Amino acid sequence: MMTFLKQFFTACECQITHQDDQSITVELSEQMDRAIMNRPFYWHYKDQLNEKGAPMTVSFYVKDTGQPLRAHEEYISFGSPRFHQLLHYAGQQSLFIRLYEECPSIKPLQLEPWLFVHFLISYEANGKKERIESVALHLISGTIQRDFLTKISDVPFAQTIPSFHYVLSPFITPISGLKRLQQMVMNELNQENHEWAKEAKNKQDKEISLLRSFYENNPDDSEEYTREKEAIIRRFEPAIRLSVWNGGLLYLSAGRFQTFTDAQSAL
Repeated sequence: MMTFLKQFFTACECQITHQDDQSITVELSEQMDRAIMNRPFYWHYKDQLNEKGAPMTVSFYVKDTGQPLRAHEEYISFGSPRFHQLLHYAGQQSLFIRLYEECPSIKPLQLEPWLFVHFLISYEANGKKERIESVALHLISGTIQRDFLTKISDVPFAQTIPSFHYVLSPFITPISGLKRLQQMVMNELNQENHEWAKEAKNKQDKEISLLRSFYENNPDDSEEYTREKEAIIRRFEPAIRLSVWNGGLLYLSAGRFQTFTDAQSAL
């Protein structure tokens, strides 16, 4: 979560004034304040007066400190309303990017293509739990990197190919690469412990059994029984949904990840 918050607010041109393992304090940009802080009347008033507004500074806690929260402090976790709000905003602003590593060089510098994807994984059954899986695929060798953006957080990028840089054409197309990553993540999801799904199905069966016993002496209410049964099925039916949150193509200098030991071969 902390990595997500840091990357999100940095990308949105907000100033991070403090960070530790429990919290991050952010001075919001005006655009971000307008987007997430629910102060339409304040900003309307400033706009009418043609005055510059004062964006808020907010502290987000990812762990419970055991202390009461003060003004402009809040907890955030995967699945919380604030997390979903930031996720939705990020998805609207940047579904796909293309960036090039920028290295000071007077000699030709080779850049290699990486496809990175943030997958949003939703576990649904009488509620919803979500998490983000960040993976990247080297489109020449097929190497896979986990936690990709964290590892390149200090790499300078440009939106166009810098001088003295050139890019290699991929051996694996981005579409094919996306399919590989999706299949890899799905295979991993299938190998997870799905006890939660079994519990949801058992509860679904119990709810339907109770409903059936209630209506068994009321044959005239068959339509109502059918509607309620369908509602129970929708409510408790377990499902895992995998969707692409955002992603892009990043062109990095050759050998950028040779020092990392957790690289895996693509399927």
